[in-house]
Amino acid sequence: MATPIPAQVTFNEFGLPVSTAFDDIYFTNDNGLDESQYVFLQHNDLPERWQTHPGSRFVIAESGFGTGLNLLATWQLLLQHAPSSLQLHFISFEKYPLRPEDLARALRHFNALKPLADELLAVYPAAGPGCHRCLLADGRITLDLWFGDIHEQLPQWLPGAVNQVDAWFLDGFAPDKNPQMWQQNLYDAMARSAAPGSTFATFTAAGAVRRGLQQAGYSVSKVAGFGRKREMLRGYFPTGATSPGTAPAASDEPVLIIGGGIAAATMAHALTRRHRKVKVLTAGLADGASGNPQGAVYPLLHAELSPLSELFLSAFSYAQQFYQRYCPTAWHPCGVLQLAYNDERANRAARIAGGEQPLYSKATVRWLSPDQTRAYWHQLPACPALLYPDAGWLSPPTVVRQLLEGIDTECAAELERIEKLSGGRWQLHFSDGSRRQSGQVVLAMGAGLNTLIEPFGVSLQNVRGQVTQVASTAASESCPSVICYKGYFTPAADGQHCVGATYARQFSAAEAQQNRSQDEQENLANLQDNLQQDWTRGLTPTANRTSLRNTTRDHMPLAGFLDTGLLVFGGLGSRGFTSAPLLAELLAAELLASTGTAEPLPLGADLRRRLAPARLQPKPD
Repeated sequence: MATPIPAQVTFNEFGLPVSTAFDDIYFTNDNGLDESQYVFLQHNDLPERWQTHPGSRFVIAESGFGTGLNLLATWQLLLQHAPSSLQLHFISFEKYPLRPEDLARALRHFNALKPLADELLAVYPAAGPGCHRCLLADGRITLDLWFGDIHEQLPQWLPGAVNQVDAWFLDGFAPDKNPQMWQQNLYDAMARSAAPGSTFATFTAAGAVRRGLQQAGYSVSKVAGFGRKREMLRGYFPTGATSPGTAPAASDEPVLIIGGGIAAATMAHALTRRHRKVKVLTAGLADGASGNPQGAVYPLLHAELSPLSELFLSAFSYAQQFYQRYCPTAWHPCGVLQLAYNDERANRAARIAGGEQPLYSKATVRWLSPDQTRAYWHQLPACPALLYPDAGWLSPPTVVRQLLEGIDTECAAELERIEKLSGGRWQLHFSDGSRRQSGQVVLAMGAGLNTLIEPFGVSLQNVRGQVTQVASTAASESCPSVICYKGYFTPAADGQHCVGATYARQFSAAEAQQNRSQDEQENLANLQDNLQQDWTRGLTPTANRTSLRNTTRDHMPLAGFLDTGLLVFGGLGSRGFTSAPLLAELLAAELLASTGTAEPLPLGADLRRRLAPARLQPKPD
């Protein structure tokens, strides 16, 4: 998918935004908030429907996010009139995302919405393709922003949203200004996504729109439009036409999560937020790859838009706000600087973020010239670099423990084998001879996954890594952000930096957890050779730590069902703290859907297939 093009807007004599591409206004000059409330909230029968809604989650989908005014109006109404237990899941598609500065300027006109607008602006994602999940209102509102052409995004979104949308806001620029959006496949997708009793409303009364909705199965009526507009359309999808059938009863038995690192912690946290009981079984907390003193959080970007890059754009935008919301004391959004210390890396950096039309949004990554790199921190060499301004570092052990606070966690022996029983249950065999049974199990054991899932035809690899801590010096303590090169160097924390990390695919069993002096020397040598700065030669090592990273042959994480009731969450490699929060959202939703509690998924169908264990299993002859 292509990188979305930012919206080109001007501001008219009233100070309101106008699209130059479509020569159309984003909202009426008279009163945009009143228009949004009248057209979309009133004519979808909100908030009356919220009072009797049978579920805990109300899902709204929208064609055209624009300034986010419809979201803010809905949010305001939710806080004022909905039962406090009701959660809102708001999905919106936008081909031309507004730049943050234009969005902020457009929303200044709505003083009553300012606190909500400020919160939206704080999590508004960079314009990368695909879904970007945002948490608002202390997690009560989930916002999924799908950036890109709606007709390209709908096939990715729809398989994860069938029969789930309670109300559609059919918005966007007028049909005569933007006919490309108002097409039959949009109306058909609306119908497939419609939950029983789903409604829609739209500002337009165009005959082609009415006929398209009727062809998709909607009952459509004309009503008085807002202000000087004579008519608009509203309607509903006939109850029962998309009835999902009888769902299996949700079990009160806790989900067993095996593991004590970031995968297990984010999974337990995601399920607990959805009021699902969990039990975490682990031999130790953050004692594997999640136990390093400092870890960087930034996206993995290629010099072309690849599935891996698309995954990490979505994962990174969610991870930033996730840690800020749930682990603020352990999260340090200081930025990450990636040095292009040789010609090959300089060419790659230029393809990623240089030139007039960089591949990724400047809010995600910026190209720095050699002089700009030196100005960023005078202790760096004069070479090009990539700056990830919203990235940063965290304390992995602190994050794991904070996410698991209040969650039922039990010390257990090593899991040696899993056995499928009748009735869709699983029996877990531990090294001390103990056994556990459950109908829902999540294997999130990092390096411990390899032998466990081999019987399912899935092969993983562990990579040995050693990180070295060094004492800060007068020169190094001013390091402003994580510095990446062939290795990485972190800002000082409690008087120490982390220098890392080695990457060994071949190692003996004895070396798996043992520190090696040659690895310490390799970490320091990479720092000295890549930076070529005198201060790097005066650092004193104080400690080393070795762990195993769990990886896949295609470098994509492993997240999905191995069998009915058995999920695997691993293969996170060296970017686990970036990808884990969003993947936990995905797996929690997929697990609950298997028990009849569906919710829209945060990743497209193609990416979900690339994450699923089936991709690594042998193909039948």
